[in-house]
Amino acid sequence: MGLKKLIRMIVDSTSDLTKKECMSMGLEVLPLTIHFEGETYLDGIDLTPAEFYEKMRNAQTLPTTSQVNPGQFEQAFKPHIDNGDDILVITISSKLSATMQSAMIAAQTVCPERIHLVDSLSASFGEALLIRQAVKLRDTGKYTAAEIAKAITELVPRLRLYAVVDTLKYIKMGGRLSGSAAFIGGVLGITPIIEVIDGLVESIGKVRGEKAGMRALQQYIEKSGLDEAYGIGFGNADDSAKMERYIEFLEPSLGGAEIFTGDLGSVIGAHIGPGVVGCAYIGK
Repeated sequence: MGLKKLIRMIVDSTSDLTKKECMSMGLEVLPLTIHFEGETYLDGIDLTPAEFYEKMRNAQTLPTTSQVNPGQFEQAFKPHIDNGDDILVITISSKLSATMQSAMIAAQTVCPERIHLVDSLSASFGEALLIRQAVKLRDTGKYTAAEIAKAITELVPRLRLYAVVDTLKYIKMGGRLSGSAAFIGGVLGITPIIEVIDGLVESIGKVRGEKAGMRALQQYIEKSGLDEAYGIGFGNADDSAKMERYIEFLEPSLGGAEIFTGDLGSVIGAHIGPGVVGCAYIGK
């Protein structure tokens, strides 16, 4: 009888899971690249979130990011395929990065029938929630990589990710907002609420003040319903104290769901800046 086939899980760095979490879950992480004021950094390797946000606060120009390229995926795939193992890949939304496209190109080159791809149509703590579920299924030992990929892909339309953005400055710097709108927002203390809808970041409302942000997230959770079986992920961009206040406020609405917390890394932070708090969960 031959050895049982292993399922190797490969994710990209935008899931914002810590090195310790990735090791405990047996994940291989491929980093995206950040280009910042003439320097190039590998996400999560050359630059910690704290260092990144410190630089970000003083930045005159926004950092840019680039995807994991097909060559990096090929390099990661080949040893596992040679060992006879199957591969499951979960990436950031294909509408936010070309990382999934790179994975598809590499899979076609290496061994398409044994490499199974999941487009999270999300990022950061949303992507991480799907990864945790995939790990849970893998660890039962009852499912093939193809079955896990199918199960996770079926969860994607139910994944909700909401975030309250602290300042409009970075969205404005990225050309996503008019100067006057950013100025008015700053003066009135109005900040937008964003949601990842079908893989894209959309502005869905504006609030004034932290308590209003908390109440807005509570309403979204109550409206869609939270499937407690999958837990809920909270993320923050360099403001863990604010995240804890949100968790304390929202906890009575969570029905005992397991709570995961994390920091938004450099790639997502490059587009929305520091001070963001958000949550991701599987809707009913």
